[in-house]
Amino acid sequence: MSLLIRKITLAALMAALVGGVLALPASANAGPVAHASKCKKAKKGKRKKKKKKCNGAAGQSGSALPGEATHPSTTPGAGVSGVTLAVSPVLAGTGTTGLVTISDAAPSAGQAVTLQSSDPSRVTVPGSVVVASGQTTANFSVGTTPGSNVNVTITAAIGTSNATTQLNVVSAPSVTLDVTVPVATDVQLSSDDPAALDVSPGSATVPAGSRTGFFGVTAGNANPLVTVTATLGLSSAGDTASVNGSSTVPTLTGVAVQPSTIPVGTQATGTVTLDCEPGPGGALVDLSSDQAGVAAPSQSTVLVPAGQLSAPFTVNTSSIGNANIIATFGASTQQAPVTVIPIDT
Repeated sequence: MSLLIRKITLAALMAALVGGVLALPASANAGPVAHASKCKKAKKGKRKKKKKKCNGAAGQSGSALPGEATHPSTTPGAGVSGVTLAVSPVLAGTGTTGLVTISDAAPSAGQAVTLQSSDPSRVTVPGSVVVASGQTTANFSVGTTPGSNVNVTITAAIGTSNATTQLNVVSAPSVTLDVTVPVATDVQLSSDDPAALDVSPGSATVPAGSRTGFFGVTAGNANPLVTVTATLGLSSAGDTASVNGSSTVPTLTGVAVQPSTIPVGTQATGTVTLDCEPGPGGALVDLSSDQAGVAAPSQSTVLVPAGQLSAPFTVNTSSIGNANIIATFGASTQQAPVTVIPIDT
């Protein structure tokens, strides 16, 4: 009986330091992987078009949008028809984006959908996400913490209606065979650009009694698309990853609040956006308000996760008037107007 390579998996990767030794995540149970993009200037028009296709909440931009507002009422009859993830598996300590879909268009006040992680210590999601008026989908951010491989269930619910999806969080690369091997078996590895992603010593050992062998890589020169191939006899499989050979520093390009006009005492969702995906550790953006007595962020900072272009936050309102929400990152400052009106308007 000949052995066949079932797959080799490199999960979303962004190597920010030249010569840094990295572990590319993978899993024997993982499905197709969405590849991490090289840190570069965002093509705003292209990203906005993509969001419209996904029917995201009105006014949203970036990859991780609505926040944790809980004031919209749940419309009787509305249900959750699905929840999906942009990337799975993901490298432990990085994040991805989720998409929740409801069965009916959201009412004028928006539709609140509660979110829950089966293991909040490893995978974090907002407590809820708001589907904007007239829409059927909304995006939300998903974060992970460093650690061993784990499968976590993410649940989206409206009342008793719910949908789930699995996020595979992994910490090492692997190659998987189609059957369990009776003796230790070496699988040959090769990179089409060793200067960018080196897989020396060039093999991974699948232990006796297992189907999976793990290996490490060394990141070097920048390359947006490096392919690593595993070979055993006449069988082979490959996967790709992106490597940033330089520590490019993102620039804050915008902050938005939706809706920008809201009744006093309610909440709105803010989003900060960068022009470039930050490296490991993400980018911490400072938040403030020029009229805190009118509208103010619920937190003083918001973290844009590694590999993401945006992150959500919540804006609280306390009195009628006009205010600007101010976001600052490095030398970049952006602001978004908020108008707070009487609750019966």
